[in-house]
Amino acid sequence: MKNRYALTIVFGLHVIWTGLWRNIEAGAYKPKALWFCFVMGLILIIAGFLYRKGRNRLARVVALIAISIVFTFYLFSFISAPEKDATFRVGLIILSSIAAFVVVLLPDCEN
Repeated sequence: MKNRYALTIVFGLHVIWTGLWRNIEAGAYKPKALWFCFVMGLILIIAGFLYRKGRNRLARVVALIAISIVFTFYLFSFISAPEKDATFRVGLIILSSIAAFVVVLLPDCEN
């Protein structure tokens, strides 16, 4: 997949936006949400650049680790505290994490 790097970078930016969105929703500074999403998003952006440089195996490992952490965290928070975390923001990041898994795990096709 030729655009895997771009989709990984976009997902990283989406993860960062999710942390910012949490602060906007709360109307206050939420350091845990902001820094968790910033670090995970930055790791995903790095994975995207690794894809761009042709380091596919390393990029896949880095991306899968970051996506797994993001997906597990948000799914756990969605299940364990639905009254607090069953929001559009959390649902969207869970769905986009699944899409990111698909993008990263799709085999390379050579035409």
